Amino acid sequence: MSTMNRREFRAMNADCLILAAADDAVGECEVSRAVQVVHCYERKFSRFLEDSELSRLNNDERDEVPVSRELAAIVSRAIYYAELTNGVFDPVVLRELRALGYDRSFELVERDAAAAKPVPRTYTWRDVYVDRTRHVVNRPAGAMIDLGGLAKGAAADAALGQLAHFPGALVDLGGDVRVNGQPEGFDAWNVGYDDATGEQRAILSFHDAAVATSSTAKRRWNRGGQPVHHIIDPRTGASADTNVAQCSVIADTTEHAEVGAKLGLILGAGSISERDDIAVVLGLRGVAWNTNDNEYVATEGWKESCAVQ
Repeated sequence: MSTMNRREFRAMNADCLILAAADDAVGECEVSRAVQVVHCYERKFSRFLEDSELSRLNNDERDEVPVSRELAAIVSRAIYYAELTNGVFDPVVLRELRALGYDRSFELVERDAAAAKPVPRTYTWRDVYVDRTRHVVNRPAGAMIDLGGLAKGAAADAALGQLAHFPGALVDLGGDVRVNGQPEGFDAWNVGYDDATGEQRAILSFHDAAVATSSTAKRRWNRGGQPVHHIIDPRTGASADTNVAQCSVIADTTEHAEVGAKLGLILGAGSISERDDIAVVLGLRGVAWNTNDNEYVATEGWKESCAVQ
């Protein structure tokens, strides 16, 4: 008889939870390792930590910067997703985020300030090349990278990998959820889906999958009396002008779900489905949107994954 080991902690500016179906001694040790994996991703890839490797890359004035194998790999994947989505997903938006005032952890962002000065969209993902053999990032010094949700999704996948040999495990990093197997006594993991207002709209049921959400509802503030948010549309360099407040995606990995959620939010309700070419490449299984008018829109794949809706 196994028991469920539970660990709640704070990382990546989010409330986090890890569950593992295992006996106490083994489970506690492995869950602790999974927690450390998440903290390691934060230390390496957070743009808010001055001494993170990502910050050192962004602050480096050289055009060719040696980096760790891990940073080279995640930046390379980010550029691949940008190419796959024709730039709708683009990690090279840190200059634009800073220009809007999102230059520090969100709880410290000034909520109402003078209008932001327009920042020309000088650099994009096309200006970045990663040599994964030599572990070198080539880019103009001003092409600054924000890994944001992508790093959080990758951290959830890596933490779950630490627990993959257990009959069931769940990693929840502030709504980025990855599961495998099932909890003891249940046929599947049941994960609640809340809309942008906090109302529960559905309960998802799955064994080996991930779900991630991209939202404009929580990280919002004013600039010059105008509302702005942290989801940059790389095509304009400004906060995305979209008809949805939230997009959630079920996928094979949390990293892929993160990419799909950002794509679906920027493009708007009904813009993608699990049958699209990009969705097939990313292993997307379902998509749901909460529109600005609080309408709930979902694809067939999403509905099929719902135990209750």
